[in-house]
Amino acid sequence: MKRFRKIAAAVKTGALVLLMTLAMAVPAFAAFDQSVLDGVVLLYSGAPDSSGTMQYWRGTGFFVGEEGQNPEYIITNCHVIEDYILAGEALGGGELYVMFDENDQQEAYLVVYDAAKDVAVLKLAEPTDKRVPLRLRAPEEDSLGSEVYAVGYPLAADVTVQAVTSASQGDATVTTGSIGRFLTESGTGRELIQTDAALSGGNSGGPLIDGDGAVIGISTAGSKLDQNLFYAVSSSEVKFLLDRNNIPYSLYEAEGIPAALYAGAGAAVIVVIVVLVVVMGKKKKAAAAPEAPASPVQEETADKKGSPVLRSMAPQHGGMVVQLHHQPVQIGRDPATCRLVFQDGTPGVSSRHCQVYFDEQEQMFIVTDLNSTYGTFLMNGQRIAPNTPVKLPPNSSIYLGEADNTIYLEMEA
Repeated sequence: MKRFRKIAAAVKTGALVLLMTLAMAVPAFAAFDQSVLDGVVLLYSGAPDSSGTMQYWRGTGFFVGEEGQNPEYIITNCHVIEDYILAGEALGGGELYVMFDENDQQEAYLVVYDAAKDVAVLKLAEPTDKRVPLRLRAPEEDSLGSEVYAVGYPLAADVTVQAVTSASQGDATVTTGSIGRFLTESGTGRELIQTDAALSGGNSGGPLIDGDGAVIGISTAGSKLDQNLFYAVSSSEVKFLLDRNNIPYSLYEAEGIPAALYAGAGAAVIVVIVVLVVVMGKKKKAAAAPEAPASPVQEETADKKGSPVLRSMAPQHGGMVVQLHHQPVQIGRDPATCRLVFQDGTPGVSSRHCQVYFDEQEQMFIVTDLNSTYGTFLMNGQRIAPNTPVKLPPNSSIYLGEADNTIYLEMEA
């Protein structure tokens, strides 16, 4: 009987320590983490119009990188710098700047982008100590209804009341809302977060922040049908692009509970276990249990084929990647029907030029010319017959009308 009393006392003591430790780890309430502002920047991009006059657009970006290190990589929406990509970079006259303050700007450079997912990564010439990297967190389904904060530099916030602005952290606007829905966009497979945190022009590319100060998305667009519905690209899409290009970043870990507190909780559990073992242990040694056979380590399958993508090497695209998500991708000049869109007037490219599909079973790209005016060609110069599907293996390439419009058919890890 005494033995069981000792056991009960030990369990109560351990449980009390465990509960106290976990209680210390739970914040009393979630509020906007002001330090997030130290990772957000105003972006300006410019490109010449048809007359050669420079036109400028603004948006928001945020830094990522290793925690505690000066960052150099910036995340934003692809559409924030779209005109810079399509016009400025192609013509050699584009401009792209990060604004740290009214009189402190620094040129940024395009590293990589995914137009279908609307994510772009920029880079400074060298790391900066004027901002800090923000941490990413993949949003979880059970966070529906949780409070979120959209941070950015909306133009309306400056011009509505003729505000005095310096483009610094203190000039960023923070709007509050909640997560209303998680959804996947048809056609692109893009993961989106629906929220009622207000967004407007200039917010694009800014971080959507959760109650722990982690980035769960990139503010992207508002609904044309409901003025209270807004969307952010999930941070999962950002992480994928960063991983694919070996760009460093930090993740928010342990749901905001410091590792030391977890260690304390673990120690409390260990105390309970040790006491139980001491109280209930037998005086004589138990016979050693036979060692369990080692579990065989499964070899990695050799059939990791990666994801099928189109990579446009046209000067206006600069290596832009379009994912094939189990649906045909049309290529041409018509933005209403094509996912890989060429500029109007591009030599050799028709409005709806060709279509590419990936056959998962055969692991082949299926290319069909859509009766284009200028033709779709294999790299050996052979023209593909109109409306006749042609199978091509991964690492093949085609071009539209002219060799400048070359597209690689690749499997990307």
